[in-house]
Amino acid sequence: METDFKKEARKQYLHYFRIWFMIIGAMTVLCIVLRIMNLMRHDAPAERVYDYADVLTDEEEENLRVHIARKEQQMRIHIVLVTMDLSVEGAEAREQYGYRYTDWERNMQDIADDFWDENHYGYNKGFEGDGVLLLHNWYPGQNGEHLSTSGKVERAFSDYDIDRVLYAVDAYYATDPCRAYTAYVDRVCELLENSSNVLIPWPVVLIVPLLAAGIYAVANLRQQKAENTTAVNAYVAGGKPDLKVKTDEFLRKKVTTRRIETQSRSSGGYRSSGGGGHHHSRSGASHGGGSHRH
Repeated sequence: METDFKKEARKQYLHYFRIWFMIIGAMTVLCIVLRIMNLMRHDAPAERVYDYADVLTDEEEENLRVHIARKEQQMRIHIVLVTMDLSVEGAEAREQYGYRYTDWERNMQDIADDFWDENHYGYNKGFEGDGVLLLHNWYPGQNGEHLSTSGKVERAFSDYDIDRVLYAVDAYYATDPCRAYTAYVDRVCELLENSSNVLIPWPVVLIVPLLAAGIYAVANLRQQKAENTTAVNAYVAGGKPDLKVKTDEFLRKKVTTRRIETQSRSSGGYRSSGGGGHHHSRSGASHGGGSHRH
């Protein structure tokens, strides 16, 4: 009797949670596939400073490389700087350079994200690896920066944080570009170090639900074993838990909802959560980011 009871309880448990098991299984397979794909990726180049606009001296470039290398080792992220001097706005620029858009901000975003993706940056060498890239365009009339974030930096940085990094650059770029880019590096590391966002590795996301389901199953089987004088079918109707009474009780209650306002960045506004400027690049990778135009 006890053995039959356990088999029936286990059967009902697996049937009731079958959808969740299927979802977790699919996520596990997807993560394994992505992990294998990224192990086959090429390593990112050692270079971190690409001064195509030629606004830095050779000495300044070398000093930035040394500073970035030290900060990368400390923070375990990739930090990249790219300067350029090209038009990124208008139909003529779109036709000449093959941009997707005619507006400045979206083309700056594409260029920054594509540079990161195509060079396989990301400190942890995993899918959508950890790091940040600053793209500064010095083209007359189109001067400005775009910050592209990835991995744990994307998850940690809010729109407000992105603005703070860009404002650090804005404060010095016109008079001392090297100081502006050093401020970019320092502000990124400062904000990441002080971030209150909890960064959860993807294996934990899979393991915790499985552990919770296992604990629930063990506790449920023990409880039913202690009450095995009652048939299993007394607790279910048609093979599913009968929650009609509780549902009816809930529907009779008056439910009041209210919207909790949050601040999101739009022309100077702020929000406190991470993932600022979340979007997907042309390669399908997840990025955050934002722009300042002068």
